[in-house]
Amino acid sequence: MQTRKHTKIRRQQIVDIIRDIISTKGIEYVTIGEISKRIGTTRGAIYRHFKSKRDILSFLIDNIEETLMEALDKAIISDDPIQNLRNVLLAHLMYAKERRETSFVVIMGVMQSGDVTIRKRISLLIQKYLSRIQKLLLIAKGSGLIKKDINPRISAIVFMGLIQSTVTAWSYEGFNFIPEKIHLKIWDIYSKGIMV
Repeated sequence: MQTRKHTKIRRQQIVDIIRDIISTKGIEYVTIGEISKRIGTTRGAIYRHFKSKRDILSFLIDNIEETLMEALDKAIISDDPIQNLRNVLLAHLMYAKERRETSFVVIMGVMQSGDVTIRKRISLLIQKYLSRIQKLLLIAKGSGLIKKDINPRISAIVFMGLIQSTVTAWSYEGFNFIPEKIHLKIWDIYSKGIMV
């Protein structure tokens, strides 16, 4: 039982280090040697938790998917799809601020990997995110809350793009932003484009 807890803690520590490496240096610096150096252990200790770089990146993607989707699920609490979109926007910005990097910045770093399996997993994660936003937009469109000519798929991509570009820009400034303030400005721009 104690070993399991230790393994879980160590794996999370490794994920945190990988996120930092990708967001500060790039995917090419994610090596077992760099990870073991930063964690203060041997390469063998890392291999006890992960068999390969692919295993590490897969675990990272799983972690991002779990935590990001959990944040989205907690934000979708209203019967009003427009309010849920606003909530998701704020939740995603707060998620990025709390983690000191955005999952999508890390994902874009991992996308540079030549590993087809990893790239496919990331693509599926992005599609899952977009599907959640698209579903909210479809409900809003069906309720007459957004313009009839709005394409929910494209609007979901724009929604994600606004978040991604905003957080990417702030990542280069040390995440020195207040999510609630940014949220209002982004929502104002986005809602003017989709609302009736």
